[in-house]
Amino acid sequence: MRQPAVPARLVDRPALSAALDAAATHEVVVVKAGAGWGKTTAVAAWAKTRRACWLTVPGADISLERFSRELLRALRHRLPRLPAELVTTTAGDATTVAELVRGLLGVHLDEPVVLVVDDAGVLTGEAARLVEELCLDGPALLTLVLLTRVELGFAVPGAAEIDSRQLAFTEREVAALAGPDAAMILARTGGRPAAVALYREALSGGCALPGESGDVLAQLSGSVLADQPEPVRELVRAIAVLGSARTELCVALGFPDARETLPELARRGLVTGPEWTVVEPLREALLREHADDGVRVKAAVFCERTGAHAEALRHLVEAERWDLVTQLLLRRDEQIVAGGDAEAVLTALDRMEIEDPRLHLVRGFALQHRGDWLAAVHCYEQATGELRPCTSWRMGQLYALTGQTGRAVEVFERTVFDDVVSLDVVRLLSLATHWFRETGQCETARELAVRCAEAARRCGGHAAFAWSDKAFGLLAGYDGDRAAFERHYGQAVERARRAGNRLLELTIRTEQAWFRTETGPEEALAEVDEVLVLGRQAGLIGHERDCRGIRALANVRLGRFDAALRDAGQDPRTLVTRAEVHRRRGEPGQAQAFLDEALAAGSDPLAVATLARVVAGTDLATAGKLADQAVATSAVLRSREVPALLARGWVAALAGDRETARADAATARALAGRRGDRAGLADALQLAAVVSADRGALLAEAAVVWRAAGDPVGAAAAQLASARLDDTDPAEPENVLRRHGVRTDVRMADVLGASLPRTARIVVRTLGWFQVLRDGIAVPTASWQSRKARDLLKVLAAHRGRPVPRPRLVDLLWPDDTSDRTANRLSVLLSTLRTVLSVPGLPEDAEPLVADRDTVSLDLSLIHLDVAVFLDSAHLALVAHRRGDQAAASLLTAADELYVGEFLAEQPYEQWAVQAREEVQGRYTAVLRALVQLVRDPDQQVGYLIRMLELDPYDESAHVRLVKALRAAGRHGEARRRYQVYLEQMREIGVRPVEPDLFAPTAVLRAG
Repeated sequence: MRQPAVPARLVDRPALSAALDAAATHEVVVVKAGAGWGKTTAVAAWAKTRRACWLTVPGADISLERFSRELLRALRHRLPRLPAELVTTTAGDATTVAELVRGLLGVHLDEPVVLVVDDAGVLTGEAARLVEELCLDGPALLTLVLLTRVELGFAVPGAAEIDSRQLAFTEREVAALAGPDAAMILARTGGRPAAVALYREALSGGCALPGESGDVLAQLSGSVLADQPEPVRELVRAIAVLGSARTELCVALGFPDARETLPELARRGLVTGPEWTVVEPLREALLREHADDGVRVKAAVFCERTGAHAEALRHLVEAERWDLVTQLLLRRDEQIVAGGDAEAVLTALDRMEIEDPRLHLVRGFALQHRGDWLAAVHCYEQATGELRPCTSWRMGQLYALTGQTGRAVEVFERTVFDDVVSLDVVRLLSLATHWFRETGQCETARELAVRCAEAARRCGGHAAFAWSDKAFGLLAGYDGDRAAFERHYGQAVERARRAGNRLLELTIRTEQAWFRTETGPEEALAEVDEVLVLGRQAGLIGHERDCRGIRALANVRLGRFDAALRDAGQDPRTLVTRAEVHRRRGEPGQAQAFLDEALAAGSDPLAVATLARVVAGTDLATAGKLADQAVATSAVLRSREVPALLARGWVAALAGDRETARADAATARALAGRRGDRAGLADALQLAAVVSADRGALLAEAAVVWRAAGDPVGAAAAQLASARLDDTDPAEPENVLRRHGVRTDVRMADVLGASLPRTARIVVRTLGWFQVLRDGIAVPTASWQSRKARDLLKVLAAHRGRPVPRPRLVDLLWPDDTSDRTANRLSVLLSTLRTVLSVPGLPEDAEPLVADRDTVSLDLSLIHLDVAVFLDSAHLALVAHRRGDQAAASLLTAADELYVGEFLAEQPYEQWAVQAREEVQGRYTAVLRALVQLVRDPDQQVGYLIRMLELDPYDESAHVRLVKALRAAGRHGEARRRYQVYLEQMREIGVRPVEPDLFAPTAVLRAG
């Protein structure tokens, strides 16, 4: 954006220029004065001789995305290699955007640049925070000059200030403009440039100077316009009332000579254009004497006729013609919202008394596309009565978006249709096609699509045909007909563009991206990124939650688990996606928690199928029932068939039912191949491999398909399973999986779980959660007979194979019982525990539970005790680290991966558990500290340090190192937040921070 033009007659102002030069030695300059003090003109004249960029804030409440785009466009005037916009779908706050801008300027800024932000005082929210971030921590070669009429809404410590005292004309400058009356003019105007200019205009026109009494501005405005014909005076008054007006609007208002008159008025300094405005203080004076709301109404009529619906709304609201506002909103609310002006609709409604219930629909539609779905549902419900298509499509769409598709179907079934075919009817039929198909009413969905096509033909117009194509594209997507899917959605997008309906285009492309997560997740990500950028440019954010969910699902299919969790956030609709991340990582507990929550809201076959695979490692009977349920439900809905069949097949494979596994693998393989679902195809090949003699070839083929799908985790899992089954070196695929955070020793219904060696061994897990597995199957609760038997095993686990005297066990298990019965009770518990720990296949003399007359212990040669394995591994790793052994890094990493949670977290107060827990925590902290010392990547250091602080939030050295590591990684905003946490934690325990000035200039040098 180029800086404003400087007036042809410009008086030399050396004092002001010197003041601006001195201020510009600071990183931030604030120029603050009211209207008419010449801020823009003065700074534009000064900046003309400097390497300056100019950004005029487009208006209040500008979004962060739009403001960052305008900022880059301004900077590109001097730095043309900067990108035109920041394409950041995950950067939702000003801190992150500021870091990106700083990074770009760090690369491209090689000499000083001045960035002028005009009207910075109107900035609010994240856009204001972005400017604040740049003021607080901007590039050394960038000077920010902020022009404002009011107090800034953000902090600018250390900024230089220019105010009305420096902006005011001196007597010499007034004399250069207005001649010998300079002293008198200066006394009357205080040197206010706009008032001086009015005096000069009055003098040049031969008008008498106003007296000292009365409203001087009104006298001046009358003087400068006195020699003009009445139509010219009326034109200036109309522009003053409207605030701004283009030439075409002025002509439409009844001023046919505006094209010739306005440039002449601009030459005289009374108006500025081409978006014509009256200069201050002339406008101020005119508004005092003239406020004709009829002009606003005429302007609104013209704006609506020319498609500027939001501008028409603004004029009517300012005129307070609420009857006309109501009519306009009922006619044009969709166009206003689609143009990115949902806030204008909501602001208008907040100022009105809602008498027409249809306005609740208008409010709900604006709220929906602002992303406030719950409030929108409430508005729609307030508007219900006899349901017509114009109401039903909006209500149903929102119910479907919030996961209440059944209610959307009910809305359609209650709708009253008449003989008139409108675009609302076409929309409703298209959306209902989706609702009925999603609820398994496939034939009805096809009938509705046909009705939609006929209605579109009768209605006519690109938008109607776009909705019709969307309905047929959706059916093709569910059916796996890729050619028809691409054809219909391609036509729908093109027709939405021709209709000029950006909102419809974004809706169609979002739906298209969702289907592509199955056939081409990389394509889905690219589509979603573009949709997000286009939506933010248009001020439309109602679809962003859907887009983030699509990104999460696509990233899961690409093995990018951390990115998937970031995109999923806390949205209840992404519960199954989050569960799938944890399932693929080998974290069944977390996966099951998300799935239980998802299933509490409804029986989605994908959630049921995923849960079946998660619980199969511990409860095959329940897993089998869940898998059967998933297959039955998916058959009815005719969707999710591939994941349901794979779940049943994998559960059958773990249970030894090879025939069912083979049959389901074959069916899933055929369906996935027809649909272009490469992830499903690869998983079906893996299932076939574990129940086939030709496993090597099938697993190799699965790895190829995974790689073609862009999923390195899937490919590594197939390679590891092949190595396990063929007894070859698994190191390479294990390393790949480890880098992606995948555990390879957890038995679930997948290729890794099925390929785990099955030996007659007992596994006792105490880290993270307590669990006992025999041959990979969890011991059911009923086998324990009593809680005391579990407690006995926990006590023995805390001693890690060391013998425990029987009296000690009695004291720990029955601390308050002094009777003689405790010895017999202990014998009963030992018998129960011996049964729990018995497995077939052990030698006759092998006894996992070792008990004699005096002591009891566990034989760790027969029992895999995770806490013992971790402590031994950590000890070896730390010894290697102290010795400077080259293998230390890999040993420490292996020890880190063995720690999956604190020791027996469910026993928070038992002293014997506390002692073991503190030993484990201390050893793990030492491992993390050693890793921080060894790794050079700041991001890796950050991960280890965060885990250290989770264990001990008052570890001062970890806090300090974390702040410095974040700074070294370029994550400055996060570093500042962590620095504040550090200060608060030290304050909480009454400790004076050793480094209280990490963000002082000297500390920055030390951190670097």
